[in-house]
Amino acid sequence: MARVEERVVDSRGRLYLSKRLRGRRLYVARVGGVYVAAETPEEAERAAEVLQAAAGSVVEEYLGLLKELGEPTAREVEEAARERMWREAQKAT
Repeated sequence: MARVEERVVDSRGRLYLSKRLRGRRLYVARVGGVYVAAETPEEAERAAEVLQAAAGSVVEEYLGLLKELGEPTAREVEEAARERMWREAQKAT
């Protein structure tokens, strides 16, 4: 799992990541309010694609649940999400 750290952007717009990165070139991808820094442009593009796909799938999943349930309670949403995830996992295998 990724480690989340808080960093402060200075008055010039710089963000310090690590001394070991000093002098290296990083590629930054932005998806909504999320920035991803990678060592190659391909990695940055792939990370952006994954974030975009994940964001889209969350919305699609939620809309699918609303179609199934109508106006659900929180418990109904949790149960339906588990059932739907199980069905999707079974399709993938």
